[in-house]
Amino acid sequence: MPHEFSVEAGLIVFSQDGRAQFGWLDLQTGAYYGEADGRWIPDVIGAIAFHSDVTH
Repeated sequence: MPHEFSVEAGLIVFSQDGRAQFGWLDLQTGAYYGEADGRWIPDVIGAIAFHSDVTH
């Protein structure tokens, strides 16, 4: 990726097409990105924080 992101918690991001995916919010730009591919998610309608006691 071309620059570092300011990230707080992992998120479950919901988009207008009904999909939910793991992602993060860039705190500087307010844009959401998918964890699987790192791409910008343009049609976000909401997100909730995701916390787990297991990492991979």
